[in-house]
Amino acid sequence: MALVGENGSHDGTRQLLEKAESLTGLVTVVDTSAMSKVVGRLHRMAFGRQMLADYARGMPVSTRSICVLDIDEPFLEHLDQESFTEALRRLDGGQFFAVAATSRPTYYDLLAFEDDNRSFWNLELQITSFQRNPLKYYLFFRNVIYREQRALTANFDILCLSAFNGLCLYLPEYYALGSYLQPGSSANICEHVIFNRSVAKASGKHMVIDGALVVPMPKEHGKRSLPGFLWQRTSKVARAVLSRFGPKDR
Repeated sequence: MALVGENGSHDGTRQLLEKAESLTGLVTVVDTSAMSKVVGRLHRMAFGRQMLADYARGMPVSTRSICVLDIDEPFLEHLDQESFTEALRRLDGGQFFAVAATSRPTYYDLLAFEDDNRSFWNLELQITSFQRNPLKYYLFFRNVIYREQRALTANFDILCLSAFNGLCLYLPEYYALGSYLQPGSSANICEHVIFNRSVAKASGKHMVIDGALVVPMPKEHGKRSLPGFLWQRTSKVARAVLSRFGPKDR
């Protein structure tokens, strides 16, 4: 069973999902449009993911695992079935509360990563502080973000307290212990860090990034030269403006 959060798209996504729901019975569309009223990107994401988590906990169906997956990138197109099956087997062992994917050509999801020695909980604030100065903005990516992404790129396991990277498998009994909305949590902390911290605390266990469970790195997160970086960021702002003020009936 796949639960898919749909938060008010205008490109036919909702209709496509509802058709799959009626034809196959394997997809359940969960209306998460209430998240659009929440202020702050990370807090908004936390609110939407909590809606899905609450729905999943209310389902009577017993399951072997819960897979949290972003579907805005072609992850499944490149996902190796044997590696995914092996990750499920490792999860069943109960040593970890979750198994997360790595990515190629480099690991990318620093916002969601935290171990016993490193945390990027304030990365969103740092990125925002440099956005008004294009050169400093690029240098921060080159000297900090790209470097840390390379450091986490490995074909071996990485033990941690939090990770996501587009795909993460949880044991249901541990997933039920977590919450994306923790009282007192900063709105600038990634929702996955908030959730995984709560599971790690409740379970007394770590999770692991599986070096063999590989998804493609989204192109926008890849290392770029200064001209390519500036063009990418300018294009992203332009798309955001067009989507906000452009026609809604697409």
